[in-house]
Parts: sequence; C-alpha cells; structure tokens
Amino acid sequence: MKKQQHGFTLLELMVTIAIVGIVALIAIWNSSDMLENNRAENYLLELKRNISFARAKATSTDSLIVVCSGETSRIENDQKVTCLDDWSEGSIVVFHDSNSNGVHNPRRGDIILRVMAEIPETSKLKFTGDSSLIFDASGRITTNPGTFVYCPNKDNENNKEMEVSVSGTALYFGDTTNTCD
Repeated sequence: MKKQQHGFTLLELMVTIAIVGIVALIAIWNSSDMLENNRAENYLLELKRNISFARAKATSTDSLIVVCSGETSRIENDQKVTCLDDWSEGSIVVFHDSNSNGVHNPRRGDIILRVMAEIPETSKLKFTGDSSLIFDASGRITTNPGTFVYCPNKDNENNKEMEVSVSGTALYFGDTTNTCD
C-alpha cells in the first residue's frame, strides 16, 4: 500500500506565491489612481450637496445664503469671515447673510450653516465665477455662476468638473480635460 501525501510541492508553492504577488502588485499600482479619482469625485459631489442645500435654505427662509471659501481658523472660532478669491484656500462655508454684504459677521446675526473640510495640499479647486455664490430668496444666484474644476494632483490626471448655473443648480460632469492652472 502506498502512503498518501498531504501538502504542496515546492513548485506548486512557488507558482502560487508568484500569482499572488502579481495580483497584489496590480492592485497596489491601480489603487493610488483610483483613490485620486474617488477623492475628486467625492469632493465635488459633497460641494454639489452643499450648493443644493444653500439654494433650498434660501428659498425656504426667504433670505440670502452664501457659499464661499473662507479662512478656516476664523470659521472655527466663529469670527468675521470674508470670502477668499481662491477656492483652494481655507474651508468652504455656507452661511446665512443677514446684512446682504457677502461677509459672515456673527455680531450681526449671520449663522454658519455648513462647513466643508479643506482640500488636501496636493489638490486644487478652481472656480471660473465670482469668489462667492450668493443665493436669493428665489433660489437664483445673484453673483456670476461658473464651473468648478477639482484637480487631485499636479499632473492634471483625474480632474473632475461641475457647473453651477444662474438658476442655482449644480451639474456634475465628471472627468474633464480642464485644468486648475
């Protein structure tokens, strides 16, 4: 009677390890590109939700609501916030503008409604419109609308685009060849 062997031969083990190594290498190689792609898409979709919220809040409260980028430390300390020209700087904030001046001033009754996290230093956000989006009671934008382009790296790969219309609606387009330069 022959004894049955249990286990793997050295050749079977080496082939299995080689296949697992190749699959792992492919997964790691593509994951950084996929992460950049997801980060850009998620950021613009979150911005779209905040723009939709601002528009709905303006119509439901019959007041002016502002979306802009402001200095993060001033937002966190609930101090007066002036909108920055560069949307890549600071945090994007949504606030009630009681003075109709586009500046968040808590002493005058302005209330911060939402704040988005700052974008990573390796990323950039460009907007072709004004330094702020101001929604009136009808939900329309009183400032110049435009297009947001999110660039997750300096190579201009995986750039995503979203357009904001005069009516206050945000349309996510996804991949774009536009750059943040």
